[in-house]
Amino acid sequence: MFEKLFTRLCLEISGVRAKRFVSQIARFHRIQASPGYDDALRFVETALGEMGVATRVSEFPADGRTETFGWRAPHGWGIRSGSLQQISPKTRLLGLYEEIPQAVLGQCPGGSAEGEIVHIGEGANVEDLETLDLEGRFVLTTGRPMRVIRKLKGRGIAGLILYPTAERAAPDYDLVQYAGLFPNAEEIDDLPLGFSISRRAADGLLGQLQKEPVTVRGEVDAQFLDHPMRVLEGWIPGTDADADEVLVVAHLCHPAQSANDNASGSGLLLEVARTLAALAEETPLRHTIRFLWVPEFNGTIPWAAANQELLGRTRFTLNLDMVGQSPEIIGEPLRVFRTPNARASFLDSCFGPILARIAASSASLSPQGSRRPLHYLIDAPSGGSDHLVFNAAPFELPSPMLGHDDPYWHTDLDTLNKVDPTRLKQVGILTSLLVGLPTWATEEGERLRDWLLAFSAAELARASRLARDLPGGAGAQLMRIAHRIEEQRWESLAAIAEIDDRVDAHREALVALLASFGPQSAASQKIPSGEMPRCVADGPVSFMAFDDLGAEEQAFLRESVAGNHGAAVHSLVGLCDGTRTIEDIALQMTLEFDKPFAVEDARRAFELLERAGYIKL
Repeated sequence: MFEKLFTRLCLEISGVRAKRFVSQIARFHRIQASPGYDDALRFVETALGEMGVATRVSEFPADGRTETFGWRAPHGWGIRSGSLQQISPKTRLLGLYEEIPQAVLGQCPGGSAEGEIVHIGEGANVEDLETLDLEGRFVLTTGRPMRVIRKLKGRGIAGLILYPTAERAAPDYDLVQYAGLFPNAEEIDDLPLGFSISRRAADGLLGQLQKEPVTVRGEVDAQFLDHPMRVLEGWIPGTDADADEVLVVAHLCHPAQSANDNASGSGLLLEVARTLAALAEETPLRHTIRFLWVPEFNGTIPWAAANQELLGRTRFTLNLDMVGQSPEIIGEPLRVFRTPNARASFLDSCFGPILARIAASSASLSPQGSRRPLHYLIDAPSGGSDHLVFNAAPFELPSPMLGHDDPYWHTDLDTLNKVDPTRLKQVGILTSLLVGLPTWATEEGERLRDWLLAFSAAELARASRLARDLPGGAGAQLMRIAHRIEEQRWESLAAIAEIDDRVDAHREALVALLASFGPQSAASQKIPSGEMPRCVADGPVSFMAFDDLGAEEQAFLRESVAGNHGAAVHSLVGLCDGTRTIEDIALQMTLEFDKPFAVEDARRAFELLERAGYIKL
C-alpha cells in the first residue's frame, strides 16, 4: 500500500498549484487579529469549501487581557498607511508602509510625531539610559521593541525605530525586519509610534548623528479594534469513529509577503487537504485528518485549550513552518525537527526512509521547480513554532515540525521568488504519507517495524558514543535511558500497526543491541534518588516570563539552553514528570541534542523555571 500511495501522491500533488496558493495568501497583511488576517483566512476557507472539505471557524478574544496557559491574547488591530521620513539636516524617506509593510511595526498605534533621534543600541541596561533626555525623541535601537518600550516607560519617547544587528543584516544590507509591539491592553494609551528600517538606512543615520542632530517625522494611520482572533479548521472524516485522529497545522499570520514564513506552510497545507480529500473519495481513510490554520501561538493556544477532548484522541500532530525554500536562491536543506524524547514516537523512524524514497524519484519533481537533489536533515527538536503547544502539557503529543532555516525569515525579503514548486511538492508528499499513516500502517506493519529497528539501532549506537565520554556510572544510566526510549517508540508503533506477533522478537532485538553497544545490560535497573522536578504549568514556555531576569541569568539562558529557537527549555520542562531526577534529565538532554548537557546547567535552569512558575522542585 505504501508504494501505491507514494505513486498516487507523486501524480496528484502539484507544486505549481501549491505555489499558486502561496502567492494568493502572501498578498494579505496577515497580522494576528486584524482584517488582513481574516481576508487570508476567508480565502483558505473558500478554497476548502470548493474542494468539498468541511470547515469550522473558531473565535477567541483579542483584547490584550485574556490569558490562556499564561499567554496573553494580542489586541485587535488594523492599519491603512504609515511612513517615516528624515526631515533634517536633509530630507529623505526612511520607510513607507505601502511599499514595505514591515516598515511599520505590527500593532503600532495611529498618530504622528516629530523629534530628534537618540541612539540607544540594544537598550539592555536601564542604568545606561538614565542620563539620556528622551522626552519627545525617537529611540534608534536593535533591541526587542516592546521590551525596550517597557524599560523606557514614563520617559515620554515619541517613537521607536528598530534596525537589524550586523549579524541579522548579513544576508542583505537593505533588509527590513518584521517585528511587532503586541502590547497589553493597559499599555495601549501610552504607546509610542514604531518603525523598522534597514541597516543601510540606520548606518546613514548613525553617521549623521556623529556630526549633528537628526530629526524625523513619523505618521501612521492605524487603530486598535474590537476584533476577534480566528482559527480555521478543516477535516476529512475517517470511517472508524474509534480511530485516533491526526492533526496538521500551519500558521497563517505574518506581514505581506512573508512567503516562505509562512504562506508556504499555509498554501501547501491547502494543497495537501485538496489531495487527500480527492484520494479519500476513492479509498476512504480509516482515521480522521484535521487541518488547522492559526495565528502562531496566539490562536493555537486558545484553540488547543478549547479542544482538549479532541486532542485526547489525536495520535500525533505535524507542523508545517517555512517549507517551500528555493534550493537555488537559498540553498538550506529541508529540516525535519524530531519529536522530543519525552514524547518518543515511531514517527521519527519514518522520516528518513520516506525522504530517501522521495529524493530517489524523478516523479517528485515539479515541472516549474528545481531539479536539484533533495537535501534534507533529520534534526534535533526545535522551538519557535506551534508544535510546541501540542508537545507541552496537558496534551503531551508527539509533534514534529517540517521547515527550512531561512536568512530572510521575518524580513521584507521573504518574497515569493524564493519559494520553489519542487520543494513544495516534495514536502507535500512527505506530509500526506505521514498524516495518512494510521490508515496505511494496518497493511505495512512489517515495513514500519524494519524502519523502526534500523532507526533504534542507530539511536543506540549514537547513545553508546555519547556514553563513552561520560564519567562513572553515567554512561550505563544513559544507555538504560536510551533503551527505554526505543521501547516507547516500539509501543507507539504497536498501538497502530498489526505486528503483535513480533513484539517479543523486537524487544529481544533491542536488548541484544543494547548489550553490543552499551557499557551495561538492559536488565540492570537504577533506583532514582534526588530531586525530581515536576511540571506545574500547562502550555509552552513563554520567554517573556524571563524578561525580568538579570543580565547574567539572561546570558546563561542564551548560551546554555536557547539553541534551536529555545528548544532546550521546552525539552527540559517536558521531561519534568516527577519521576526523573535532575541527573537523569541532564542525560536525557544529552541524548536529545547529541552533546553533553551538564547537570549544573540543568539545575540552574530548573531554578529559573521554578521562579517563572513552570516547574516545582
